[in-house]
Amino acid sequence: MLHRALPLTALVLQVSVAPPAHAQAQQEAAGAVRGRILDSVTGRAVPTATVRLMRNQQVQSTVETGSAGEFSFDQVPEGVYSVEVEEQGYVKAVQADVRVVLRRVAAVEFSLLRGSDQVIEEIVVSARATSGDPRATPNTVLLEREEIRRNPGSAGDVFRALDVLPGVVATGEFSNFTVRGNGPRDNLILIDGIPFDKVAHFDESLGDEEINGGGRYSIFATNIIGNAKFSPGGWRASEGGKNGSLLELGIAEGNPESSTTGVRLDIIGVEADYDGPSYVSDNTSLLLSARRFDFSTLFKAIGENDIGKLRMTDFIGKSVTKLNDDHRLELLAIYAGEDTKRTVENALESENFEDADIGKTKQHSTLLGVTWRWTPGEAGQLRNTLYYRDSDLKSNQGEAFPDLGGSDPTPATTPVRENILNVKERETEIGWRGDFSTLLSSQGLFSAGARVARVDLNFDHRLSGDWIRYVYDQSDFRSDPTQRYIVLTPGEFNSKLNTTKTQIAAYTDYAWTFGDFTATPGIRYERDGFSGKSVVAPRMLLSWQADAVTRVWTGGGVFYQAPRYLDIAADPSNLKLKHERSTQWSAGISRHLRDDLYVSAEGYYQWLDDLIVFDDRTLNAATNIGKGSAAGLDLMLTKRMSEEWSASATYSLSRARRDDKLGEGKYAADWDRRNAFGIVGAWQPSDRWTFSGKWKYASGRPTDAFVVHSNVLGGAGPVRYSKELTRTNTERLPAYHALSLRVDYQRRFGPVSLVAYLDILNVYGRKNGNAYEWNERRGENVIEGLDEPLPTIGLRIEY
Repeated sequence: MLHRALPLTALVLQVSVAPPAHAQAQQEAAGAVRGRILDSVTGRAVPTATVRLMRNQQVQSTVETGSAGEFSFDQVPEGVYSVEVEEQGYVKAVQADVRVVLRRVAAVEFSLLRGSDQVIEEIVVSARATSGDPRATPNTVLLEREEIRRNPGSAGDVFRALDVLPGVVATGEFSNFTVRGNGPRDNLILIDGIPFDKVAHFDESLGDEEINGGGRYSIFATNIIGNAKFSPGGWRASEGGKNGSLLELGIAEGNPESSTTGVRLDIIGVEADYDGPSYVSDNTSLLLSARRFDFSTLFKAIGENDIGKLRMTDFIGKSVTKLNDDHRLELLAIYAGEDTKRTVENALESENFEDADIGKTKQHSTLLGVTWRWTPGEAGQLRNTLYYRDSDLKSNQGEAFPDLGGSDPTPATTPVRENILNVKERETEIGWRGDFSTLLSSQGLFSAGARVARVDLNFDHRLSGDWIRYVYDQSDFRSDPTQRYIVLTPGEFNSKLNTTKTQIAAYTDYAWTFGDFTATPGIRYERDGFSGKSVVAPRMLLSWQADAVTRVWTGGGVFYQAPRYLDIAADPSNLKLKHERSTQWSAGISRHLRDDLYVSAEGYYQWLDDLIVFDDRTLNAATNIGKGSAAGLDLMLTKRMSEEWSASATYSLSRARRDDKLGEGKYAADWDRRNAFGIVGAWQPSDRWTFSGKWKYASGRPTDAFVVHSNVLGGAGPVRYSKELTRTNTERLPAYHALSLRVDYQRRFGPVSLVAYLDILNVYGRKNGNAYEWNERRGENVIEGLDEPLPTIGLRIEY
């Protein structure tokens, strides 16, 4: 239902006007820049570091960090600055695009990379550079808050903003992304280190069949994400459970020095936020964000009366308390709720009755976490996190028959079959994770940790009666081989699962540096309470600092992906499903061509085993018989913000194959895109204006070959057409390409500041197909996707 019920136009075609926001009065007439400097390996403060405030490549002020690694620049005139940090034993670092506003404090933070004297003399690491942790893969990229917020065409959505990275494809229609031929649900997503995959509203599904693996609207409002650390593969042993990519999202911390409160009102609802001190404790900062959106009014205003009612509610809160120099306490709370309803009236508004689904859905997800960070001794750090999460979904789906309602059907004359499919899904998890690391010597960093989670599942999927489906595979079961459709029956489809199991994981690794080389062997153990099986996953990374500006690496390991809870719940036999296994290898090289110019290249190969296969649409049983592979090359060239502009270009060559071992042989993976290219740039001619643009190209997704059968019900019912799938992914959708443009403007009029932006996705209106929808009433394969420019206009007034 939601594949047509929520076009992106309805999500982003909105004008937002915020009433005056309140800013805490400061004694100084200007603004300030404050922050702290940390060691990227130990997490401890770096004292005596030299910090310079720069503007137009000129030094405005210089300070030295104190014992807590903190620094401050006060009485700073409004404008855009960069902050540079230097300290003996570390690589020089710079963060550009630090905006100072009247009576506000701009907060920045650095994690310094350790290096040899030769490296320190010639390299400057930007805020977007790879992690300085020697255990992290060199392909890891860090996106800062401003990079996410100002990414053209993303409307501030972190998942849409990731398409500027190599190996990543995000088309903008959905709040998701794919990496190296793996699907959206193969990505491991951590929120402040806590696994949480309910990150988008209005998940894309069509009745019993999932088709796009992602939602339409991120649960994170603009500016909520402080940073995003991304690795396309081969990450260290501390994380597991997925075999695609790793995305670590850090919720922004409140500003402990100054506060801002804002409210945004527009046609779809209200959004309020607070960023500042807690006023309960001098050492506690607070970030709060709440919003309530109802899209019904907007849908009526733009004439999309076939969509129905869609509402969402989000609340995110985070507090950070600095107990002392060695102890920090973080509290995190997330609530995301949604409900949708589509009636026969909406179905009658659908063009050519393409979407006759009716039904309603209610879902809410919650995440609560508390994290204690302790830095004992001179070179150790300990993190303990206790969390609770749950997700509760209730949904029912039916079907209207407008073609049987007469020549001019009305709700009264249109036959309706309600509550065909009824779904209840409840997930509850209580978990703990602990991580410890310490420098054993000047050459070695030891790490170890454990994860324990108690998972409770209560799933119930039921059909009220037989349900005819008009898209089927030629091998799907039919009682009569001449029957040109399939029938889902309660006896085969209905499933119920109510169980509680424990998941356990433990890991250790050791980063050992000898000369210009660093080797990081690691191993991870996982115990799955559902299957009763254990797995061991070795990892290895070897990197070589060839010279002051060049790094070479190779490594890989074994990664295991747990079966989805939906797969486990589909059939009692699925409790025995094993983890899917991915054996990965990669090799790469990176080089700083100059201080602000960085290039990298990485080749990779993945062997996939024990893939989960559902071999019949009329049955829910699955097996681990699938095989696969993926190979490719990722290239990236990045220029950080200097001389008023920044830019990056990426190219990815990829080939992903699957074999279900059902006799058809190898075929292109569902998310295989042979070529992907992107270029993004930003120009900042003054403190007031920033212009940015992005062009993205990607090969079309694979799609099945098919034949059409007409009047498949004969005289037993109305005229219906069916689509019989004959070969898996032998055809392709049209290539994706889109231009996105964005302009940001900021200006102060006395005590009032105006902040505005215009962000346009798909400027030239390219028809970018993402999937096909079958219209059984007309026998048409309707392509779904972006086909028009999609603007977002934002306006905010602050006092």
